[in-house]
Amino acid sequence: MNCSRNSARVDAGGRFLGEQFDRGLAWVHFEPGSGGLGLSPSLHQRIAARLLRRARPAHCSQPHRVRHGGPDAGGPRHGEAKRPLPAPLFTGEEVWCQLFSEPGAGSDVASLGSRAVRDGDEWVVNGQKVWTTVAHLSAFGLLIARTDPDLPKHRA
Repeated sequence: MNCSRNSARVDAGGRFLGEQFDRGLAWVHFEPGSGGLGLSPSLHQRIAARLLRRARPAHCSQPHRVRHGGPDAGGPRHGEAKRPLPAPLFTGEEVWCQLFSEPGAGSDVASLGSRAVRDGDEWVVNGQKVWTTVAHLSAFGLLIARTDPDLPKHRA
């Protein structure tokens, strides 16, 4: 499958993944319209395993676009981010990256130094990220930042 942002869904793997998303079987615990059916998260792995036994669609060489990008974005979202997740994220037509790594922390989330502070309807982010895999191909980036410095490290 072509991993470029604007590739067309023309191969069998892309068509299969598009149908999977359209039927709510991408992330079954997500809302309808975002690749899900609003079911329990505990069902996701069972359904995904059955789909893999039936058909093995070709996935992009950057599998984190599906395994992390979509599920990471499935949590609480605000403003523009509340719109339904796009099918192109799941099919590989659109690539998203993760903005995790920081100087002195790497990808250790408990050691994050970046802060996000609410200012009205927006978040003001202060911090530094050092590298991001496939950022040059990405349509969006998922940023992780600490929102409450007073909470224990794994709670903020």
